[in-house]
Amino acid sequence: MRSINIRVNHEIYKVEQLVSTINIYKIIHSKGFYEITRNRFSGKWKLLVQTDHSAELPLTSIGKAIEENLGVLN
Repeated sequence: MRSINIRVNHEIYKVEQLVSTINIYKIIHSKGFYEITRNRFSGKWKLLVQTDHSAELPLTSIGKAIEENLGVLN
């Protein structure tokens, strides 16, 4: 398991990749728990699971930080 902390707009998100060969990332935040993945054809990040449906997750910023720090498989 690999993990990093990401700061976006003064908020801290903990990102975990449980299996290094699968592009699914668990995000833990004070407002809830999320799982995201990256579409390997379009390169866009999408939300798979969200515990707080009213919260907005900055997917683009978090996705970019994941790509820079953890790497993404195609």
